Amino acid sequence: MIKSMLTNLIGNAIVQAGRAIKIHNIKLFLENNFNVTPEQFIVLNTLCEHENLYQKELCDLLLKDKSNMTRILSVLCDKDLIQKIPTKDKKIVNKIQITKKGREVRDLIAPFMQMSRKKYLDDINEDELYVCLRVLSKIKSNLENNKE
Repeated sequence: MIKSMLTNLIGNAIVQAGRAIKIHNIKLFLENNFNVTPEQFIVLNTLCEHENLYQKELCDLLLKDKSNMTRILSVLCDKDLIQKIPTKDKKIVNKIQITKKGREVRDLIAPFMQMSRKKYLDDINEDELYVCLRVLSKIKSNLENNKE
């Protein structure tokens, strides 16, 4: 009985927590007049950690669809925060590279994001966080393994 009740609540709880984090981060970016969105920051941050990725690799890492990623990359390119490097075989495929300006923007915002994470993880000890991540990982694995 209790497991059934919890099962019905888990998806809703995950969505609500995700929305609360998203709203918190949007407010943080607006209050500090950052010239990028949290979504764009995540792309910049990923490009700092993994240089010269293909768009498909970025999509896979960030679980974003191609059209959404194309839009994000276009905006970042217009702001000179990234550049597209054509591949040698001259296909329509480009590598995505963060620019010096993009790295500066990422480095400016990163401490704010660390403080943000610290705020929403307040009063959550390492054991609780580990259990939460382990459970979420199992849920994801169950869904991936049961593709029909």
